[in-house]
Amino acid sequence: MRIITAVTIAALLVLTACNSPAIPPGNYGTVTGTITSTSGQPVAGVSVQADYGPSAVTGADGKYTIPTVPTSSANSPAHIQVTNVPSGYSLPAPRDDVQVVAGQTTASVNFVLSPI
Repeated sequence: MRIITAVTIAALLVLTACNSPAIPPGNYGTVTGTITSTSGQPVAGVSVQADYGPSAVTGADGKYTIPTVPTSSANSPAHIQVTNVPSGYSLPAPRDDVQVVAGQTTASVNFVLSPI
């Protein structure tokens, strides 16, 4: 009975550690940017997604931050795209040139929205 209990506790500890956002360390970076209109005004409520996974929505200042973006390399840059815009705007082309470095912030991944 003690062996089963010890194995169960050990298994639960391992599973809990695997669900920690800090595990594995160093495999993620952060992407930030600003979404503006062609007139230079910030646009709120825009959804931005990284590598078809983590996403964020812009605030009133047009800024977004996407944490826990998987790292990328020069040979395989991250794919950042706008997935939802307020009515009156068209979706901009995605960015396929974004380098995400472990533990660092890739800033100025900006998009400009054109009116429809």
